[in-house]
Amino acid sequence: MLPACQTLALRASLAGWLVVAALVSPVAASAQSAQAGGHPAMAEVLNRALDDPQAALTLGRQRVTLARAGSDRDTEFWMHLALAGVLVQIDRPAEAREVLAAAQPLAVSDPGSDAGGQPAMRRKLWLDVYNRLAAPGTAMDADFEAAQARSRAAARDLGDELLACNIEMVDAVIYTERDASDQTWASLEATERCAGRLGDVNLQTYALGTMGLLASRVSAQLPAQLYFERAIALLGNQPARHKRAWLHDDLGWSLLDRGELVAARSSFKLALALAGEIGDLSSVMRGHEGMAEVSLKLNDAAAALHHARESLRLGGAQGLLFRPVTAQTQVVEAMTLLKQPELAAEIERLRAIAESDPSALTGALIARAAARGYQALGRHSEAYAELERYLELTRIDDKARRDAEAQRLQVRYESARREAENIDLRHAAEAARLELAVRSERQRALIAAVLALLLLLAAGGTYFGHALQRRRRLADLALRDELTNLPNRRAVLAFAHEQFALAQRLDLPFALALIDLDHFKQINDRHGHAAGDRALQAFGNAAVGILRGQDRIGRWGGEEWLLVMPGTRAEELGHAFERLRHDLSGQAIDGLPQPHGITFSMGVAERGAGTDTLDLLIGEADRQLYLAKSQGRNTICGTERETAATAATAATAATAATPAAT
Repeated sequence: MLPACQTLALRASLAGWLVVAALVSPVAASAQSAQAGGHPAMAEVLNRALDDPQAALTLGRQRVTLARAGSDRDTEFWMHLALAGVLVQIDRPAEAREVLAAAQPLAVSDPGSDAGGQPAMRRKLWLDVYNRLAAPGTAMDADFEAAQARSRAAARDLGDELLACNIEMVDAVIYTERDASDQTWASLEATERCAGRLGDVNLQTYALGTMGLLASRVSAQLPAQLYFERAIALLGNQPARHKRAWLHDDLGWSLLDRGELVAARSSFKLALALAGEIGDLSSVMRGHEGMAEVSLKLNDAAAALHHARESLRLGGAQGLLFRPVTAQTQVVEAMTLLKQPELAAEIERLRAIAESDPSALTGALIARAAARGYQALGRHSEAYAELERYLELTRIDDKARRDAEAQRLQVRYESARREAENIDLRHAAEAARLELAVRSERQRALIAAVLALLLLLAAGGTYFGHALQRRRRLADLALRDELTNLPNRRAVLAFAHEQFALAQRLDLPFALALIDLDHFKQINDRHGHAAGDRALQAFGNAAVGILRGQDRIGRWGGEEWLLVMPGTRAEELGHAFERLRHDLSGQAIDGLPQPHGITFSMGVAERGAGTDTLDLLIGEADRQLYLAKSQGRNTICGTERETAATAATAATAATAATPAAT
């Protein structure tokens, strides 16, 4: 996995590359046919953007003014799209979306020139594609996939293969945002193939460059540098300083990821030189960040500090989010190595950036750098707090990635299901046609028998499938607690047996705990059983939030729970106890006052001498739970690291009833 700063740069870089590819593509189309997509008037602007985006913007705005003065709606529309593409590639997406909005009314049919409305349909399709590319955070959901499928079908009907190529690019953009590297790679390969068939050097170059940037993430065996070399070779002798600077910058990150620091530095230097020639602010910033990262790897803190501050200075005018995060992180890391007195102030500047970007990935990057800086300053408690925040944000980001992957798989499943339904419909229509043909040949009886057999087999398969699903649902219900949807006693005990046997075989730590809600009967008596049920559900929700991937908690019976934590020492459960108590106190429970004051007691036992069976271990946890109850509840027994705060809370709880109980 790439470092967080490189992951941020990768996402932004890929999105920019793909949008630019889509906008440059119509140039090739105009060379083939005016009906193949795009407009000949775009060619000069887009080719100029490959070398100098600022000059291209000036030229494009002049062409828009001329087209508007001549009431040439068609040319004005395509020039708006060209401008949007240039704005995106220089990291000004908000302006690009404004330009696309201005192009919207120009996409409608012009009765004076659009025979049959087909040119207007083509303009609308291209505009839809650009809007999807320029929209940040587009979700790969069922609606999005349906829109993509409609665009593909329309592109086929129009015979616009170039548009179909760009629709593949849209998939690659969204898959990139979802960190689905394999799917991104497949979309880029498809794009590179169709661009090769069309002879579209621009689109093919972008696909190859992006594949080079992704190669190390997809497989360590892929020759990342070869993709960049092919992309640069395709440019030939045409002036393309901006595109070459972009290619060399991304090549530098790829080399850096493989540990080839000298080659990476050379690539970043070349990117800086090319970007400096044309005053390309965005690419200059990218080059400085790359140079700073190489310098940090080489322990040249002074050089890293210089380049990072240059990027920050330029970014102040540009207002780009991910680059100030990366550059300020590099400033902190460089000052950490240099141990400069301004380090504390730079850390505070870095932490302030997090307020403008709530993402877990950015927060984790900031927390990690801040932890290192505080450690260098000898402020160990603050370093520890930042390290804990880094671990928590990393966990949140990982969970978000898993959730996104699950959503993506669900979308793919829904798409496959719909496709299967369409295939079934086509098969049914084909069967009907064959039946009519056979009837005309006087074979109706044989066909009827075959169809009856097929229907019988289908019905039998359907019945078997439903029966299997019912059995699976019943089996799941047998292992789930109906109230909390968590494992029941049978399920959690089976898990505990399995993990206990594994711990014995490998001689690994293994701890478990019995948990009992304090004064639960009083909650039922005073607030009703419905409130008691909601209290159990609230505890279950809080407990799930503290679990690691290998842990399991299940309802043991009534208000008792069994917590199984493989690979854990007994003394580590004190932290779990505190986290669970904190999370439970923050749960709002209908029918109970807030704060509800519900507490619990925990008895802990660890595998060891005298507890060589699971029953003995659970018995020891039960004994510790009884001891915790006798000590006044709201406490934990069975660990060697019960904190003073926990003990004080237990003493207080022994003499005062909870708010919910009273």
